[in-house]
Amino acid sequence: MNTKLFAAVALSLTFPAPYALADDVVVVPDTVTTYVTQQQVEDSTIDGDIVVGTALPDTVVIKNVPDNDEYGYAFVNKKRVIVSPKTRKVVRIVE
Repeated sequence: MNTKLFAAVALSLTFPAPYALADDVVVVPDTVTTYVTQQQVEDSTIDGDIVVGTALPDTVVIKNVPDNDEYGYAFVNKKRVIVSPKTRKVVRIVE
């Protein structure tokens, strides 16, 4: 029993808890998501998969969300994405 407990404690100290990555989590306001889903945008195609954290190349046009400078949006590889205009990184994929 003590061996299993020791192993569990050792593993928990070795691997960081999921909440340690909380700085990477962006909570996008519902108003931004709703706005983005209602917009007609032209699809851009880039190499590779689109995942949260992907920085979009300069060839992708990012449109600004009115009244909210923290967010922009684009349609890339047939995925509607919300991005941080300053870093061009995808912060949410809208399904």
